[in-house]
Amino acid sequence: MLVSPMRSMVAVLVAMTTVFLAMPTNGRSAAAAEGAAASEAKIPELEEAAKLFRIGDYDGAMRAMQAAIKTHPELPPAEVMMASWFAAGNQPAMTHDACQRAVMAAPNDPEPYQILGEMLMRNRQIVEATLLFEKALSLVESSKQATPRLKSIKVRSLGGLAAAAMARQAWDVAQSQLEALLNEDPKNASALQQLGQALFMQKKEDLALEKLREAAKLDDTLLGGEATLAQLYHQIGDEKSAGKWMLEAIKASPRDPKTRILAAQWSYDIGKFDQAEEQAKAAVQLDPTSLNAQLIRGAVALIRKDFKTAQEFYEKAHLQSPSHLTATNNLALALAEQEEESKRRLALEYAQINARIYPEQSETLATLGWALYRLGRLDEAQSTLGKAISLPRPSPDTFYFAARVVAERGRKDEARMLLQSPIMKTTAPYLMRKEAEALLEQLSGR
Repeated sequence: MLVSPMRSMVAVLVAMTTVFLAMPTNGRSAAAAEGAAASEAKIPELEEAAKLFRIGDYDGAMRAMQAAIKTHPELPPAEVMMASWFAAGNQPAMTHDACQRAVMAAPNDPEPYQILGEMLMRNRQIVEATLLFEKALSLVESSKQATPRLKSIKVRSLGGLAAAAMARQAWDVAQSQLEALLNEDPKNASALQQLGQALFMQKKEDLALEKLREAAKLDDTLLGGEATLAQLYHQIGDEKSAGKWMLEAIKASPRDPKTRILAAQWSYDIGKFDQAEEQAKAAVQLDPTSLNAQLIRGAVALIRKDFKTAQEFYEKAHLQSPSHLTATNNLALALAEQEEESKRRLALEYAQINARIYPEQSETLATLGWALYRLGRLDEAQSTLGKAISLPRPSPDTFYFAARVVAERGRKDEARMLLQSPIMKTTAPYLMRKEAEALLEQLSGR
């Protein structure tokens, strides 16, 4: 039931399928970025096109784009701009149709292929995306122009090819594509970080560390080289090496809260909770406003059954990010485990809100079922937990909650079956491990 609070931040994807290394920081395609720049230069027709596009008058927007091109022929083809705007607006069906029209209207323009490639990568259609990126690159190379837009398309397509290679675990191919990308854009920190990962997977630790350090120097939001190396070793299950590099990371950046958060999460994942608490406390001291520091501090307190401290830090996280599911879900658990009925009722309120927003997520229904149980509402708890178990990816805590309820209702065989489920044999930390083991022993008559 404990949702790992740092998974989205520190997980360095080994098989990358959706990250586009050369994507501009605003996420726009080359044509969208160029169109925006032209709009900022006050091209009236393009400003009008943007207004019409926003209200859904796409025919009107197209006419305005075409009018803009007449006075500014340096702009991309209108059909390409339209496709890029749909892509920037995350409208897959409209993007696909617009790219088809763009290919017919401007068959030698590479950007529609690049846009479609990125869209297919998000859908994990790796082979098709690779072919589209290759087509985009070939059109760039055959062009006699050397515009910023074409360079952007080349860089993004190389990034897409690298992502596709990493998804296939073709690390040498990924390395080659990333090196080509960096030849075009030497200060691309994301590409340097991914190159470090590709080198790591080829067992080139020294070269990997060099590139990871370069990436961190260019972008201080990235983890340091030693920290990223530790995380990579953790992901392949080499905890001895992960521990070695985690210590090196702390030595290299003792006052970096990101590094301390990573160290806390790693310690948590391998069950060293004293160490996790020490690192989590350090992270909070270094950056009291960090959401991720609050989350890992709360997670460590919760797993150690220090429910008041868990409540404190999850409340801070919830105030900072009211829609954060992990914060509210684990706050509800921390409240439900305390003796004051007022806190248990508050736990139920949080759990009910989460269950309404995420009715098909096992974790939200499990927390709701447990909150109901803690208030003595067994019929509702049993029904809710039954649904939670039927949904994808139920946790060991969910099985324990359900077993506890049915055992209390006299259905001991059913409870024992739940506790003997293969999912209960996980080595990963979960909140009710000791309680589950004790209940199974009790039900087995040992």
